[in-house]
Amino acid sequence: EMRANESLEVFAPPGTDDAAFRKLCEDAAEVKETAEREKVKASFEKKLAGIQDKLAREERELAEDEAELAARKREETVKHAETIFGLFTKRRSSLSGSMTKRRMTAQAKEDVEESVAAIAAFKKDIADLEEAYADEIQAVEDKWDEIIAQETTIPLNPFKKDIDVNVFGLAWLPYHIIQDEDGLHELPGYTPE
Repeated sequence: EMRANESLEVFAPPGTDDAAFRKLCEDAAEVKETAEREKVKASFEKKLAGIQDKLAREERELAEDEAELAARKREETVKHAETIFGLFTKRRSSLSGSMTKRRMTAQAKEDVEESVAAIAAFKKDIADLEEAYADEIQAVEDKWDEIIAQETTIPLNPFKKDIDVNVFGLAWLPYHIIQDEDGLHELPGYTPE
């Protein structure tokens, strides 16, 4: 019988001990496992790069939104002060301008909150993706550990077609047959030396 791991295409001749056969299987599996790990890593890095680009874009947008919110708050404060000052002087200003500034400040605040929420979502996506990557790598390792353990034995049955004649010879030993009153006797036709 011959030991084999058909999934890895590893075959060991009869008489191979357990440690040597396991080493053969581990070496064959390592090559295939490394290739599969690289494929998983490349997919992970591609997805991670996409999320990180979106995160960086959103962080830039947050900085812009925060700057706009600060400017809107200043404008709103100035407009409110101008409206209040206008009430005590002859100069009239409408409340609608003040309300418009308030609406624009509220919109800027919503933009900041939206960017903060998007950044939190992207960070959660990155954490989830890293966890999924770790799980996938573990699954690859488990798969190849299981494949390494798949040992079978293959019976080697000889067939006539598998026989190769390496040496052929012909031997001739001459002898004589003599008949006497006791019957037939066989005598060697040569003298042994």
